[in-house]
Amino acid sequence: MWRARDEVLGRAVAVKVLTGSADPERIRDEARNAAALSHPNLAQVFDYGESGSTPYVVMELIAGETLERRLVAGPVPPDEAFRLCAEVAAGLAAAHDAGLVHRDVKPANIMVTTTGAKLVDFGIAAPAGAGEERVLGTPAYVAPERIMGGAVTPASDVYALGVVLYKLLAGVLPWPGETTTGIVRDHVHTPPSPLPDQPGVPRPIAALCMSCLAKDPANRPPARFVADTLARAAARAVLGEPPAGTPRWRLAMAAAAVAVMAGAWLYSGVSPLRDSTGLPAQGPEVASSSSSPSSSAVPVPGSSTVTVVATASNLPRQSGGAPPATAPPPPPSVSTAPSASAAPPVTFTSDGGTATARCADGRAQLTGWEAARSYTVETATPGPAATATVTFRHGNDLVDIAVTCAGGTPRAEVTTRKR
Repeated sequence: MWRARDEVLGRAVAVKVLTGSADPERIRDEARNAAALSHPNLAQVFDYGESGSTPYVVMELIAGETLERRLVAGPVPPDEAFRLCAEVAAGLAAAHDAGLVHRDVKPANIMVTTTGAKLVDFGIAAPAGAGEERVLGTPAYVAPERIMGGAVTPASDVYALGVVLYKLLAGVLPWPGETTTGIVRDHVHTPPSPLPDQPGVPRPIAALCMSCLAKDPANRPPARFVADTLARAAARAVLGEPPAGTPRWRLAMAAAAVAVMAGAWLYSGVSPLRDSTGLPAQGPEVASSSSSPSSSAVPVPGSSTVTVVATASNLPRQSGGAPPATAPPPPPSVSTAPSASAAPPVTFTSDGGTATARCADGRAQLTGWEAARSYTVETATPGPAATATVTFRHGNDLVDIAVTCAGGTPRAEVTTRKR
């Protein structure tokens, strides 16, 4: 991976260049797969080219660190785990809608930035329904049906995301296996250990995590369902508890906001903890996917006129700085009281709905948002952050309200676009 500058558009980018022993088809496929997707929680690909026989991909430069490195620094609080996994699930849902399965969801392929999570490295992505002669991926996150030679499906990505969520909440993997062989065997035959009870993790979220780890892919929720449920849990954690004296019926309804979606899955007639049986003990070899950074300078002339300006041995496998990442939709109308030290909230109105925001310590925070008639809330990032956003949707029409702070006063930019 190289940090570079696009001389045509005048922006910093990341350039991924293969080592001599790597498969050039892989980076070409990665470029095509990622370029077909557009979502704030997926790393963007800008260009592909070849310098002689050496292919390279030009992509956005993400300012952040991998979730794997973030975990080394210490445990992730439950609300942060909900938000990060909600954003990854939203990106996966977009990929699945496009008929693409990532196949290597893991902490090392999740970038944590100041604006949200981004899923990177579509190097081994495959069309949904494709078969596998040799299973590629990271053993600790490979779904059992893939180990057994089943078709590639979106449910396999949901399984891997369930492992990530479990690890963030529990600090360990769901199985006791310590070797690659033991881990692979556990995926197929061993039920995951129940997620330990802990403060800040509602029971419906624990049940959702376990449903993602179901042995039978038919028993796992879709990525969009996971994104919605975790986003609601994250929004509740960010907004905090309601003020003292709130009527009990309002408290009950607020608690149900998270439980209702998980309950819909749990009571749909499919048990999220049901294990499939009768799986054979042996399966195809599981190969860990990795790509080593280039150890020497490689000129990368091409249509983008990219000039390599510096090496970065610790640059993540994909990187970039793109529009603010957004979490999947919170409840249609959310509100919270501003702190005593903050300036009064300001309400901004658009064709898609309204957003109320305030500034505190130079950071924007949405204190409420509500969709207009015929619109729904598509995504929201309430902050506090440099930019707090909410997106409203009507059919394929999207309306974005992006709030920033200038001199302690909220300012909003309203954008309309097509999905």
